[in-house]
Amino acid sequence: MDGNQQVLPLAFAIVDAETYPYWKWFLQQLSRHVIRGRRGLCLISDRHGGLIKAVREGLDFVSPHGVHWYCLRYVCSNFNSNFKNVVLKDLCWQAGSEYQLRKFNRIMKEIKKQNVKAFAYLDQINKEKWTTSHDGGWRCGILATNMS
Repeated sequence: MDGNQQVLPLAFAIVDAETYPYWKWFLQQLSRHVIRGRRGLCLISDRHGGLIKAVREGLDFVSPHGVHWYCLRYVCSNFNSNFKNVVLKDLCWQAGSEYQLRKFNRIMKEIKKQNVKAFAYLDQINKEKWTTSHDGGWRCGILATNMS
């Protein structure tokens, strides 16, 4: 997003499938032609295995150069696929979008009270990657990839 909160496409590719080799190629092209040594970048995406592997092999989205965080909408959608409970899904979104650690912990306690397995599911995901209360300010208020 630009300074006026407008979507500004930097790069896109049309490929046969979302696979590790295509993600690796895309991130290499992005690094070479768009990022070009810039630091402090935050990539927000789903948790596609091929993308995660490709990100780990590059340097642009690995600390201290940048970060790779998860789209909160995808985290909540996957969470809901496992627990099929609208109240829990809403609590998941509230937890992930909460800036204050104290309030995040209160919401997580409520999730645990409602369903211990749901709490365990979220607790096993690195909190830096899906919550604003733990992300160190990298997201700049952007929670999801569907801003367009």
